[in-house]
This record gives sequence, structure tokens and C-alpha cells, in this order.
Amino acid sequence: MLVTLGIITALSSMILVYSRKSESVSNLIREGDHMVFELRRAQNQAMMTLQQDSESDEKICGWGIYIDTNIPEQFLLFKDLCEEGTSKGNEKYDSDLGEEVETFSLLKRVEISGSNVSSITFIPPEPRVKFEPDLGDDNAYVEIQLKNQLGTYYRIEVSEAGQISKELKEI
Repeated sequence: MLVTLGIITALSSMILVYSRKSESVSNLIREGDHMVFELRRAQNQAMMTLQQDSESDEKICGWGIYIDTNIPEQFLLFKDLCEEGTSKGNEKYDSDLGEEVETFSLLKRVEISGSNVSSITFIPPEPRVKFEPDLGDDNAYVEIQLKNQLGTYYRIEVSEAGQISKELKEI
């Protein structure tokens, strides 16, 4: 009876550990997919910007995603407002202009671990893509990983042509 109890206890603890790791990886994949969705949403919003009613006081010149490396648990969707009297925005996020549309907090134990840009802006009509800072011919990337756990991360890349790709990587 003691041996049976020991075996059941060992199996239960193994299942519990596996379940928690599975939940964490599931959260990582979910957040990676969510960031890709928001990038595509910004891209679509930029393409629809030209269809807006011109009577609006607020002229939008683009849409994008802003990543603050000092706050790795969140990112935000923003609208690039046109400078007064022009049809051109600053092509990056500016908190002083009230460009923030929505802030997204990442799920428990998931964080943005690396990025070579602070903002990715889609500018209509194509839309063309502008990275801040400018990367030349390189693609922008954002890496999301589990907190304090090296080895598994989600990499999202955006090309200067606007193509968005994602990949789950394990080291």
C-alpha cells in the first residue's frame, strides 16, 4: 500500500510540473499571436485611414505598435497624428500628442525580452512601414519569452515591405 501511494504521489507531482510548464508555454504562444494580431490590426487601420471622414478634427497619418523596453510586460497600439496644417505625421509614437489608442498587458510570466525597435508605424496608402529607430534594410523584430526562463521564446519579425512573420524558437 505504501509503494502504491508513493507511485501515485510521484506521478501526480510529475503531472503538476508538466501542467504548469504547458500553461506557461501556452501563455507565451497566446501573447505572440496577440502581438501579431495587433500588428496586422495597425496595418489594416492604416490602409483604411484614407477612407476616413475628412470632417474630423483629428487627422490620422498612420497606425503602429509602440514597445517600451523599460516596461517589458506591455505594448501599445497608437495612431500617428498629422502635424497641424500638413498631411504628414512624425512616423513614430509621441506620448505628448495623445496618440495612444490602447495598452495591452502581457499575461502572467510573459515579457518582451528584446526588440531592435521602439515603434513600428504603418503609413497609408500602401501602407509603407517606418521603424524607430531606422534600421536601413534590416527587419524589425520583437522577442517575447517567459520571465526568468531562458530557452523558449517567440520571435516576431516585420519587414520593411510590411510582411509579418512569427516563429516559436527553442534553444
